[in-house]
Amino acid sequence: MLLALLVLVTSALMLTYMAYWWVSEADSYSCNLAAGVDFDHMSDLELLVTRTSQSVAYTNCQLRYAQPAPWWVPASWLALLAVAAVALFFWLPVWKARRGRVVPLASVDHDRGIQTVLEEVVAVAGLARVPRVVVDPAASSVGAVLFGRNGRPVLCLHGGLLALKSRDAAGFRAVLLHEFAHVRNGDITLVYATVALWRVFLFLVAPPYLVGVVMYLVGQVRSGGSLWAVPSRSILQVLFLVALVYLARSDVLRSREIHADRAAVRWGADSRGWHVPASPTTEGMLRRRLASFAELWRSHPRWELRRGALTDPGPVYAVPALPMFLTGAAAVLINSQLALALQPYSPQMIGALTSQAAALAAAGTVAGVVGITLWRAVIHAVLTGVRPPSGLRAGLWLGTGVGVGTLIMGHGTIEQLFPTRNALLLLFLLGAPAFTWWTAQVAQLWVTVWRGRTLRLALAASLAAGWLALAQWFAWWHGRAAVIGTGWWYETEGMRKRLEQLYPGPAGDHETMLSGISVVFPVVLNTNALPLAAAAVTALWVVPLAAWVPRPASAARPWTHRAVLDIEGAVEPSLQSPPRLRGVLLTGLLCGVGCWVAVVAVVVYPRTGLTGPPVQGTNLQGLLFLTWMYIALTVSAVTAGAIAAARARRYRLLMTLIAAQVAALVGTIGVVVLLLFDGCVGGLSVFSSSCVRRPAWLRDWLDLHIVLDFALMTITVASFAVAAAVSAIRRARASHRLRPVAVVPLRRDRPTGRRGLVAVVCVAALAVSAAEAAYRQNRTPQKVADVRAAQEEAQQVSTRLKARVVAPRTKARQVDAWNDLGGEELLARFRRERGRLVEIQRAFVEGKEQPSYLLRLRPVCERFGRTAIDAYAYFRIPDARGQALWQQLILDAAESTLQCRKALDHLSANRLKQAGSTLASSFKKANTAYKNSDAIASRIEEVKRAGGL
Repeated sequence: MLLALLVLVTSALMLTYMAYWWVSEADSYSCNLAAGVDFDHMSDLELLVTRTSQSVAYTNCQLRYAQPAPWWVPASWLALLAVAAVALFFWLPVWKARRGRVVPLASVDHDRGIQTVLEEVVAVAGLARVPRVVVDPAASSVGAVLFGRNGRPVLCLHGGLLALKSRDAAGFRAVLLHEFAHVRNGDITLVYATVALWRVFLFLVAPPYLVGVVMYLVGQVRSGGSLWAVPSRSILQVLFLVALVYLARSDVLRSREIHADRAAVRWGADSRGWHVPASPTTEGMLRRRLASFAELWRSHPRWELRRGALTDPGPVYAVPALPMFLTGAAAVLINSQLALALQPYSPQMIGALTSQAAALAAAGTVAGVVGITLWRAVIHAVLTGVRPPSGLRAGLWLGTGVGVGTLIMGHGTIEQLFPTRNALLLLFLLGAPAFTWWTAQVAQLWVTVWRGRTLRLALAASLAAGWLALAQWFAWWHGRAAVIGTGWWYETEGMRKRLEQLYPGPAGDHETMLSGISVVFPVVLNTNALPLAAAAVTALWVVPLAAWVPRPASAARPWTHRAVLDIEGAVEPSLQSPPRLRGVLLTGLLCGVGCWVAVVAVVVYPRTGLTGPPVQGTNLQGLLFLTWMYIALTVSAVTAGAIAAARARRYRLLMTLIAAQVAALVGTIGVVVLLLFDGCVGGLSVFSSSCVRRPAWLRDWLDLHIVLDFALMTITVASFAVAAAVSAIRRARASHRLRPVAVVPLRRDRPTGRRGLVAVVCVAALAVSAAEAAYRQNRTPQKVADVRAAQEEAQQVSTRLKARVVAPRTKARQVDAWNDLGGEELLARFRRERGRLVEIQRAFVEGKEQPSYLLRLRPVCERFGRTAIDAYAYFRIPDARGQALWQQLILDAAESTLQCRKALDHLSANRLKQAGSTLASSFKKANTAYKNSDAIASRIEEVKRAGGL
């Protein structure tokens, strides 16, 4: 399923690109030139700042000149691809079973001896009927092949296998049992569907895509361009995808072979059939490494491994490195390619919905594959009495796969081959082990306490929690972190000024606090576009906390009976109880109360900036309150987590998370109560002087929700760090001695009231987080409401760039693009409207009209002013002298419009003298703008001539 999704998503992106190249007339390159982008020498950071500082013009240019092909074009191509894959899926068994290559079994089984054995083996395997059987007489191997689909399998017996029947009936029967195990396990449809889809991709999608990329590269070489990083990476991505799919397919096939072997032996196959002479041992470390690497590409495991798996089921339930690596790499490809395929068809969106959809799809694959693998390993370890896996090794391989996939996909880059901040990739080496560590501990906890007939409910809850958490991680990385990877970050001084504008107040009295806030505030902004973060954080601690709700089992659990029968060497595990929760909850409660005390102290203490007359609204007082609230919540919760981590002997990560989040929950309740009853207690008034409850104001205070979500994320990350640090210290101290697996005897049933209290906490936390997620989803803007305001904010807080010397030919191409994509049109509008002003003025003078005749100037003046506004929203001229003239033209045109309005207002009021003088000033500014427009046109021609255009 993972491979099919990966191939479909990759095909969708490639088809979208091909629609760009061959159907639409998109010209994004010229928009970049008009913005002043120098592809030959600019870094990704410079390119990003150049675009964002002119985001209004760049967005308008993309919408006008770089529109993608209609959405139905790539969608229809993708539908045709699916139809071709389905057709190939049904055609493959017809081709394999064609006459001339195989013959029916009846033509060689005249005495029905083979048919009798087949019927017997089918009954043993538990199949409903004997599948269609054909024979390949030319095949000399002692094997068989299955093809077709699960509902209509076709078994092809090789000629060598039929010859084996007469001299080794047991071996013949073992081969049949192995093949029918594939049928029983449902392997045929999935394997051949993936093969069909993959072949269609290789022969119908990849070739034209690669042709387009190579043609682009050849064009760059011939023109002397330097835009080779992106097309080169595109070729590398195709090669990486081929290797990824081949490795994953080989790994799946090897795994299914071992499962089929074990099923065949379990049904009575003679294990001697697997005693094939082993290949000679390779000498030398390098040769062994190369042999191991070559083994990864084989679709069948070595006979030594197959024999070992028959007696030792451990490798079957292990967490191998290769699938973890492949899953991580595939998840990145799915996330990035799905988002890129959807992005062109939502141009007005800032990426929140597309990023969420892509991240949820990628996170679902990781949570499903990795989560289920870890749960199987934990179940096997608990039932066989060995130490369960910690998940850290699997997480490191998962993170490595994500990191490699990130480099291949070019996350954090625009036109560079590698991101400027490569160190960001290390976050995946930390985040992935955190996910697998949490999953392994939750699995072990639920496996030892769950008393139901099945573990599916607990497994589903664990996978859902991990899915939500990973989705937020992927969404953040594909969105905000990708921008950071270019080297961009907020400029501290600009952020400080922005805060003073957003939150007015006596900033001079709180210099230190504002300086600290200006450092942390960018991090808050970077996590603001994650509306499901609160739900994900809550799920991480509520899912393990819910394990204390079921009544402890007093007898063997039903699900273990079936599991013991399926796992060799498994025995009924001794009943265990979860760790005592009283101390963890009490720690969280006390630290949460400590948060209340801290917030009250901050409100009362005069130097915090919260005392004095209450002021309602967005102001410095509100910012300071949110800051102190964040500090109190974070410190109290992390303290609770550290205490719980130090006291925990089992499930340290889960205990830390529960204690910290309970403290955060209690502290948040205290803050909300304080704000709800603001003004009702003397000396504790923050925003109101009267005791009037305002739940609607509290609900709609978006800044409060943003800070609370950020506090929860900070507490969660800190809890993982604290638990990891304490575990490392404890492990270092105990490394010199071997400790057996602790088995905690079953305790008596917990009182119903305590279990009910835990259940209430879980339900309340989930309800609050769901409501918060819904609120944040509704309040998260899906499009930029004021693009110009967003552009000005980006200019204020962005990194300042130094002026760069641009080659004459590049500058000529830039100003030429600026002129062609709208600059020439704006200059013509200025001249046209100024000409109309002159015509009306001349007609008034020569015709000796009445003063009221001049009122005809109003629509002309308004169009002149509208042109100035449009010019301000357009690109800067990519030339210093030209830009100075352009800026002066815009100012003169705007001033001319303002003076014209004043003059006509005077005229309407019959103040003729004032109207005449003001109108003369307006005409003077319009004439100056007209001269500047001519100077700009001349400057553009001069730059083009200097560059050889």
